[in-house]
Amino acid sequence: MKKVTSRPVEPEELNIEQKTTLGLSLWLLLAVHFTLNYLTFTYYAEDLLSMKTMGYWIFILNNIFLASLVFFNKRVMNWSWSDLGLGKPVNWWQPLVITLVTSGALLLFSRLVRPDIIETFGKHQNVGHVLAIKDNLSLLITSTLTMWITAAFLQELVFRAFLIRALDSLLGKTGWSLWVAVLTSAIIFAGVYAHQGMTGILITGFVGLVFGIAYILNGRRIWPLILVHGLVDTLTFISIYNM
Repeated sequence: MKKVTSRPVEPEELNIEQKTTLGLSLWLLLAVHFTLNYLTFTYYAEDLLSMKTMGYWIFILNNIFLASLVFFNKRVMNWSWSDLGLGKPVNWWQPLVITLVTSGALLLFSRLVRPDIIETFGKHQNVGHVLAIKDNLSLLITSTLTMWITAAFLQELVFRAFLIRALDSLLGKTGWSLWVAVLTSAIIFAGVYAHQGMTGILITGFVGLVFGIAYILNGRRIWPLILVHGLVDTLTFISIYNM
């Protein structure tokens, strides 16, 4: 009897040129994205939400770079959008279950673990820019729309679908490479938030790990993750607006 595994059928193996391109793209992702992120949150964090500031446009440039990198590799690797997590759900209940379980895991973490992290390492650093949303309805609306595009959608596309798939391919698509890719993607995702101090790194790292596991359990589709990511950030923005 043929052995059944949780790993979906993969397209043809990448050739050496494709693997080289993919590896260089990952190094470019780390170098450029981390550099632009550092500049944004080190020198322009306080006015980041204002379109009149340099920080806002560096932030936009950073997201254009991420999107361009994914489009470029999609073309070179001959990937479809389904290969990058945007495939149609095979049924109605699986995404719903993944959404509920992921939300529950984040809620438990927020209630049981997050307070201890904050008590030990202090509050998040360099997050003062979001306080500009307070009592500013127009900024709340524009920031929420921007967040759904750049954070909820693009970050899940890049740091879950693209990054996990790329790392898994470069590691040889073995029985362990997929989970190494999930863990590595969570570590990289945490590093993006290094400007928030150890608190931001640990909290974001956990979120990245939960989302990575959910991505795999959902058949490598990111729709539930986009929804959960967007809703969590939206509720955060609304709570700040009503402070």
